[in-house]
Amino acid sequence: MRAKIRLATVARPHPHGSPGSPKVARLAGAPELLAHLPRSPPYSQIDNLQRECFALKTFILTLKNSSQEERQYLLSAAIGDDGKVTVPDLAQHGTHHEVTFGGSAVSNAANILERAGGNVDTPNTSSEDEVGIGHFISLDENGKPNSFGPSSALHVPSQSESAQSLPHPINFRLPEAEIIQHRLIANAALARQMEHNIASLSSIDGTSTDIGLQLLDLHWTRQHHTFLLTYRPAIMRDLRTSGPYASSFLVNAIFACSSKYSSLPDIRDDPNDPSTAGRQFFRKCDELLARDSLLTLPTLPTVVGLLLLGSTFNSRGETSKGWLYTGYALRMVYDLGLHLDPQQTTTDAEDIEIRRRVYWGAFVCDKLQSLYLGRPVALHLWDSQVSLDFHDLYEENERLQLRTNPDLTTSHGESSPNILLYSVSTFQQLCSLSKIMATIISRFYIVRTTFSNAQRSLEQVDQALQQWKNDLSSELDFQPWLSTPPKNPAPNVMLLHSLYYTLIILVHRPFISDGHLRSTSQPLQSWERCTVAARRITTIATAYRTAFGLFNGPYLLGYTVYVACTIHVRNAASDAQSSHDHASLLATGLKCLDELCVPNPGVARPARVIRKLIEVNNVNLISPDQTTPRLDLDMEAIMSMFPLTNGLDGEMDAACRRSPYEEVPYDPLFGLMETQMGTFIEDL
Repeated sequence: MRAKIRLATVARPHPHGSPGSPKVARLAGAPELLAHLPRSPPYSQIDNLQRECFALKTFILTLKNSSQEERQYLLSAAIGDDGKVTVPDLAQHGTHHEVTFGGSAVSNAANILERAGGNVDTPNTSSEDEVGIGHFISLDENGKPNSFGPSSALHVPSQSESAQSLPHPINFRLPEAEIIQHRLIANAALARQMEHNIASLSSIDGTSTDIGLQLLDLHWTRQHHTFLLTYRPAIMRDLRTSGPYASSFLVNAIFACSSKYSSLPDIRDDPNDPSTAGRQFFRKCDELLARDSLLTLPTLPTVVGLLLLGSTFNSRGETSKGWLYTGYALRMVYDLGLHLDPQQTTTDAEDIEIRRRVYWGAFVCDKLQSLYLGRPVALHLWDSQVSLDFHDLYEENERLQLRTNPDLTTSHGESSPNILLYSVSTFQQLCSLSKIMATIISRFYIVRTTFSNAQRSLEQVDQALQQWKNDLSSELDFQPWLSTPPKNPAPNVMLLHSLYYTLIILVHRPFISDGHLRSTSQPLQSWERCTVAARRITTIATAYRTAFGLFNGPYLLGYTVYVACTIHVRNAASDAQSSHDHASLLATGLKCLDELCVPNPGVARPARVIRKLIEVNNVNLISPDQTTPRLDLDMEAIMSMFPLTNGLDGEMDAACRRSPYEEVPYDPLFGLMETQMGTFIEDL
C-alpha cells in the first residue's frame, strides 16, 4: 500500500521534478515503476509537429491570399467526408500563390523537378520521408555542437542519449517570426546609425580610416547586394568593438575585392597602373592565412573572406587560385555545420541569420563557379537542410546608391531615389534559381551525361525555369524589350534576369549545332529558345550599361554576355536572312565585354574566344550604331589587338597579363565550353 501511495506522489506532475532529480533517483531500484513516468517526446515526433505546423501556416496564408472560389475549393479539399482535416498538397491543386514567412518566398519551381523524379539535385522533402537533422549534429567533449554525422568515428549522439545537452529547436524557444524580424530590423537600423563612430578610429586594421571607409562603402553598394555574404550590422559593429565578425582577414578581403572599383592612387602599388589596385590587401590576406593558420581553424569570417577572394580571383583571370580559395571555403561550410539549419544548435537570432546567409551565398558561388569553369559542384542539396527564411529585411527597401569616384562625392549620373534594391528577395530568388542551376549541371554538364537522359530532362527543367519566372513578384520583374525607355531596376535585379536567360541557353545549347549532346534529331525549339534568350541578355546588358555604366560592372554580367555572344556568332554565320541583325547584336555584346574587362581582366579571355569564333566563321561585324546592311572590317587588324600564337594558348594582352602575384602562373578563364578548347576551335 505504501508503494502505491509513493507511486501516485511521484507520478503526479511537479514543476521541479526531472529524470535526474532525487525524487526520481529513489525509484532506481524499482524499474517496473519507471515505466509509468512521463517521458519527453522523441525528436522525430517534434520534427513531425514542426512540419505539420509549417504546413498549416502555409495553408492559412494561402487561404488568405486566394480568391473566394479558390478558398472554397481548398477548404473542400482539406476537409474529408468523415470530418477529418488533411492539409492538401498546394502544388498538386494548382495553387501557385507566393507564400512568405519573414520576407522569404516559397518557390514552386523546385517542386516541378521533384515530381519529375530521376537524378535530381533537389531532394524530396515530403513529410513521410524527411529526416531530422539532429541525427547529423554531434557533441564534443565540452558539449559544443559539431557536424560529424552518424557514420563518423567522432560522432557523439545528440538526440537520444544526450538529448538534454542540446537546446530544443528554436521554434520552441524564440518568439514568432514577426517578432524576430522586427528585432533584427531594429538592430540593423541602430547599427547603421552607429556606423559614423567608425570615423573616429585612428585606422581600420592598419589602413587609413578615410580609405577604409571608402572601400567599405564601395563594397556595401556593389558586391554585397549580389550574394549577401557579409552581414553589415555585425561587421560594422565589430569594427568598433574588435568583435569576431570583423576579423582582420575578412576586412582585408573586403578591401582587396572592392579596390577594383576605386581610382584612389594610394591603394595602388603603381599610382599610374590601375591593375595594381588592392595588391597590398591581397598580400595581407595571404600573410594572415599563413601566419594565423586560418585554413586549419575554420570560422565564419574566414569562409566569407575566402568566398569573396575566390570570386575576385576569377574575375581577374586567376582561376586556379579562385577555384582553390572557393574550395577551401566550401569545405569549411561542412566543417562548421553550415549545411545544417542553425536553429537546431543556437537560439541567437543574429547568428541564425548570418549562418543561413553564408550557407546560401556559398551555395550560389559554388554553382556559378561550376558554370564558369565547367567543373563539378561541391555543395549538394541532398547533403543539406537550411531554410531560405531571412528575417532581417532592413536592406530590402533601401535606395540605390552607386559610388563611382574615389572621393565618394559623385555617382554615375543622378542619384536614383526611386530605385529600391530589394536585396533580400532578390537574393532569395537567386538562391532558388541556383537550385535549378544545380539540376542543370547534374543533368546536362557532367561527364556521364547522355543525349537520351538529357533530352528526357529538357522539358522538366524548361518548365521549372518558366515557373521560377512566373513566380517573381512584380517588384522583381524586368522586361526592357517591352518598353522604351525601360524602367530600370537595381543592378542586382538586372543581373538576376540576365542569369535566368543564360540558363535557358545552357539548357538548350548542348542540343544545337556543335553542342556536346547534339544528335541527328534536335529539339525543334532549341535554336529559337537560345536566340530569344541571347537577344534578351544583350538588351539587359545594354540597359545596365546605359543606366550604370560597365566600368564598374560585375564579372557575372560578363559571363552572361559571353554566353549570349556564343549564340549571336552562330546565328550570324548560319542565318543569311537575319545576319545583319545578329551581327549587330554580336558587336554590341563584344563592346560590353570590352568595357567589362576594365574592372574584370578575366573577361578578356572570353572576349578573345568570341573574336576567334568570328574569325573562324568569317562573320562581318555590324557596329551597334551602324545603319548600313553590312560592314567589312579588317579582321587581321582586329585580331592583332589581341595577339595569339598557337590558337588560343598564346600570350595574353597586357591588361589581362598583369597579376598581383608574379609567382602565380596565369590560368585563363575559358568560360563554359562544351569541349576542350583546341578541339572546339578545330571543329568550327
